[in-house]
Amino acid sequence: MIKPVLLVSNVCCCTVGAALVSFNSKRPISNESKRKFYEDDTQVVPVPGTVVAAPASEIESLGQNRMIDGISVRSTEATEEFFKTIRSRFTSALNGFNNWLNHKYTKFNETERYVTNTVSSLHYRKEDILPNGIYVIIAILSGTIAARPRGLISRITFPTVAGLVAFKYFLPVTFDNTREFVWLVEQRSVPQVAQQQENAYHSAIGLAKSIEEGANHGVERIERGAHSLKQSIAEITGLNIDEEVSKKK
Repeated sequence: MIKPVLLVSNVCCCTVGAALVSFNSKRPISNESKRKFYEDDTQVVPVPGTVVAAPASEIESLGQNRMIDGISVRSTEATEEFFKTIRSRFTSALNGFNNWLNHKYTKFNETERYVTNTVSSLHYRKEDILPNGIYVIIAILSGTIAARPRGLISRITFPTVAGLVAFKYFLPVTFDNTREFVWLVEQRSVPQVAQQQENAYHSAIGLAKSIEEGANHGVERIERGAHSLKQSIAEITGLNIDEEVSKKK
């Protein structure tokens, strides 16, 4: 009873399979993308993220295709112009900063060389810097200590005066060179202040000369008064005051 049933089922399966094969053989095979089989794939531009060919309008909007380092790149003119402008501005700013930095570095080197040469020219070779410079520093510190319990003016004046006096005493030629250099710098930088100082200096010199002349006139008056007094005494007493007193034997 089982064998006849299996035989009938096998016959039915074979009949259905033959019918399907005959039906499919009658239908034509079509290409879904409607592309030629041997079409060059390099000419096909797919939509980003898919394998479907993009329309011509979308290809034009993506821009011209270029190969950069083996990579296909498409970009619009507006995008290229935007990034070109940014790159140009950044490059210009970077070049300007480099030029400014180079200018400042060159100016710093020139200033450093000028200061070094100036200090070297001010120093008198026969005067030792190390021990004498230490003495000047000690004098400035001593002035600071002496002015500590006093007012603000004394705290500024005492160290300055002590340092200048020590500088003049221990490094006299270097002090004179430095003074002349400072005076030239002051005349070049602040001519009005330098002119006022020069006027004050000449006024002080004139005052000192007038005081000296007044003192000389006073001495001359005293000498004339003493001489007239001696003459008066000699006329009254009949003594010769200018004559030397003879020594007793």
